[in-house]
Amino acid sequence: MEAFVGLFGTLIEPSRIGERWLAFFGLPNALWAVFYRHGLAAAGLHDPGKANNGFQQAIQHKDKQAIRHEHLSALIVTLPQVSRWLQQGGLDAQLIAVVAASHHLKLSASDERYKLAAMLSPGIKLVEILGEQELASLFEILGERLGLAPWKGMLPTLWNFGSGPGESIMALRDDLDRRMQFMKRELRKDGQARRLWQALVAALIAADAAGSGLPREGLSIPDWLSGTFGVPPLTGSSIREKVIDPRIAEIEVSKRRIDPGFRFRWQDFQEEAERLPERALLLAGCGSGKTLAAWRWITAQLDRQPAARVIFLYPTRATASEGFRDYVSHAPESDAALLSGTAGYELEGMFSNPDERSERNYETDDRLFALGFWQKRVFAATVDQFLGFLQLSYRSICLLPVLADAVVVIDEVHSFDHRLWTALKTLLKEFQLPVLCMTASLPGPRRLELEELALTPYPGPGRHFEDLERSAGLQRYRIHAIPDESAARAIAQTALAEGKRVLWVVNTVDRCQHLARDFEQLGALCYHSRFTLRDRKERHTAVVAAFQSDKPTGGIIALTTQVCEMSLDLDADVLITELAPIPSLIQRMGRCNRHALDEANPGIVYCYAPESPLPYNPAEVEPARAFLTSLDGQAVSQLRLEDELDARTRQDPRRADTWIQFVEGPPWAAGGEEDLRDSHDFTVDAVLDCDLEQVLGLRRRHLPYDGFVLPVPRRHAGSSQCLGRALCVAPADHYDARFGFFQEPIHGRQT
Repeated sequence: MEAFVGLFGTLIEPSRIGERWLAFFGLPNALWAVFYRHGLAAAGLHDPGKANNGFQQAIQHKDKQAIRHEHLSALIVTLPQVSRWLQQGGLDAQLIAVVAASHHLKLSASDERYKLAAMLSPGIKLVEILGEQELASLFEILGERLGLAPWKGMLPTLWNFGSGPGESIMALRDDLDRRMQFMKRELRKDGQARRLWQALVAALIAADAAGSGLPREGLSIPDWLSGTFGVPPLTGSSIREKVIDPRIAEIEVSKRRIDPGFRFRWQDFQEEAERLPERALLLAGCGSGKTLAAWRWITAQLDRQPAARVIFLYPTRATASEGFRDYVSHAPESDAALLSGTAGYELEGMFSNPDERSERNYETDDRLFALGFWQKRVFAATVDQFLGFLQLSYRSICLLPVLADAVVVIDEVHSFDHRLWTALKTLLKEFQLPVLCMTASLPGPRRLELEELALTPYPGPGRHFEDLERSAGLQRYRIHAIPDESAARAIAQTALAEGKRVLWVVNTVDRCQHLARDFEQLGALCYHSRFTLRDRKERHTAVVAAFQSDKPTGGIIALTTQVCEMSLDLDADVLITELAPIPSLIQRMGRCNRHALDEANPGIVYCYAPESPLPYNPAEVEPARAFLTSLDGQAVSQLRLEDELDARTRQDPRRADTWIQFVEGPPWAAGGEEDLRDSHDFTVDAVLDCDLEQVLGLRRRHLPYDGFVLPVPRRHAGSSQCLGRALCVAPADHYDARFGFFQEPIHGRQT
């Protein structure tokens, strides 16, 4: 309850987070008292179910608990004497019970675990450990804070799963189940009631995380929360000073190595981005400067309506790391955060050149888990970290106090698979916050969907920006259709002999490895997803460094998969690519002749169809055949590519949206049932058997071991009792540090 008050304020005076919380969930201010009183009641009544012998024995590792503590807490709330007490004070006991039972995201109607529990235990003593007086004190405190009548009731001390003495768990469970089914029907008809339920469940989870985590670390709940959320909001001038100006200075230093007289100048479309509304879609080609335009939009939003946080979301860990390094890391270390599944490892050695940032510590207190990020103010993060709440990710729900009072940019939205695209649309439709989506290319149907959700396209019809149009109209590429991989090999060898930089993109890891080994004697670099994280990080750095070298001593070739489409900031002279969906082809072309200034030396693009379209389905690839045919042998611009994309995808049928648990689910919360992204379940995370002892040693010392983890095909993954369910073990004789994990054992491998 103390944490709930620290977050959301008081009944008379909401905190800033309290006000933003209601706005984020689309609730009117008139519902503040309803939200606050029910939230505080749920905070007080979510855990009394721990006061039973089964739970106490479980935490002492003496026995298994017969019923989850939050489920028992909900049943306590549904007891007639408790329900009447709450209802007399104008509170909905049923709503409080369901919210309390959901706070660990492990509630489902007609839960079979209750029936299993009946076979495990003849009964459960509710107050055997804490005693009746302690629970009575809890009810008295809650009554005082909510203005309820003094608590005069008694709670049963004995509960049963069958027909024995005491209160019947099964009867109460069945009654609550009937109420939840009725509530489910009502919430489908009443959108405001549904949003209130969402706001309460998320608020209780956040308050419970703070109320549990902060005292465990010896921190004062009110002091810590006040210091975290009571600080003044960000302004446009603070972002200009802390992020944009340092980034511009960095760009000037880099450019002056080639052009000593270079001086940064804002493009017209970047300056005009400040005039965009709080919901917009920025479409601009690769290398056009749209990221800086997005930061200009951020400053304008903060000038109009200050917010506490700025969040830049990316589709992959690698792009999030790049965004952090180039922009967010310029902010003070107390404010800047990189948030991804491997952020701790990515931060190690991120700044190779000694400067102020290389001396900073951007990490959070791991012991506080998600709460450690509440004190950060400027984020580069993977989209899953924040949008995961839509599919009831506990960690993501804990981050909602950050998201609810933020200005958000979502990059590379063209790359979102169907599930993630549905999640994005749901965020825009159901929740209220400033959002800028951006990408280099977007199929017409998807663009229309975003416009229907009130995102203003930019540049829109009739908007002309000389710099942007010049860049988009530049004949940047010359495209050639070639018959097969054999022709591509000959082209690559010739280009290398001429000292050119060659990027070859294939659609599967197996083909990437095969080609890389064939070109090994020519110094080929291999980059894909099936490396250990430490080796992938080294591969990434090596590829980017090779292509960014000012004066390469000879030809360079890199063999990659789709991972290059967003995460590799490089500039190739020649691009060879397998046929892929049109947006993917356009993104791959963005790695070629990326910083072209004139049309004298276009980047050369060769494209051929592999024997199989996998991992894409034929329907995704078929429009690309006509796309390639129409461009074969021609010099083309980014504008031409966009026109062709629109023409080839205009008739794409819209797919039905996927299920979003937090919005469309029933009024009980069971996390882990739906994925945020499309899951084909082809790979699992593993560690090599040769690294197992080292990983176990790091785990015993509570040290990070992310660098040893790699995705492997499921058929090569073995279980390990030592590692638990989260990780598998894979054979080391399939792995080579230069080429990654192979499907078959390899000889002469390099470890």
